[in-house]
Amino acid sequence: MRILWQSETLQLLPEKAIFWEKENTLFLADPHFGKAAAFRKAGIPIPEITTEDDLQKLSIIVEKTGTERIIFLGDFIHARQSKTQVLRNLLYLWREEFRHLQLHLIRGNHDLSSGDPWPELGIECHHEPWSLSHWDCRHQPVATFSKPYFAGHVHPGYALRGRGRTRERSSCFQISKNRIIFPAFGSFTGLKTIKPEEGEQIFVTNGKQIIGLPSLETFILEN
Repeated sequence: MRILWQSETLQLLPEKAIFWEKENTLFLADPHFGKAAAFRKAGIPIPEITTEDDLQKLSIIVEKTGTERIIFLGDFIHARQSKTQVLRNLLYLWREEFRHLQLHLIRGNHDLSSGDPWPELGIECHHEPWSLSHWDCRHQPVATFSKPYFAGHVHPGYALRGRGRTRERSSCFQISKNRIIFPAFGSFTGLKTIKPEEGEQIFVTNGKQIIGLPSLETFILEN
């Protein structure tokens, strides 16, 4: 689904990322790579396949869009306990396949505690806000800002009505004229159910399609 935001055309991807075709740049937030490993160290049995699945998903997006640059909006590695040799090998193998990509990370709260990614991954790390020509890239949303911005951190989700009185939560993008809050890219991250604020439009994703919910504001160009 394409939207018009800050006079720029952006493509919302059902895989919980945004592609800026004009600048050949992909944005995503909160992959939390290695979260399963941190849970296992705490005695909770979680398979490592969650990280492999997320890297495979990222590979498909890179190949589908032909992007030349990825900007991670924080929380690249979940915790210091996540920095295992297994994770290092998985990320290194992925990076070797896409060595041509420029990679940038806006340090989030988890990055500040886990430390920057391994140097051989070739990721340029920045404190927030990191400014592009059109807007800022952040990890945490802020109430006071000088430029429009992208952010993550919240892991926003929206409760859709199902049959009867059932509700099903799905990841979503929160979009207003001055900010976009991204859903968490990682598959093992959880959701925080949000309610749209005035002037916001919600775009729900189930991983296969994007649904723009009715709103007084509309940013949709085409499905």
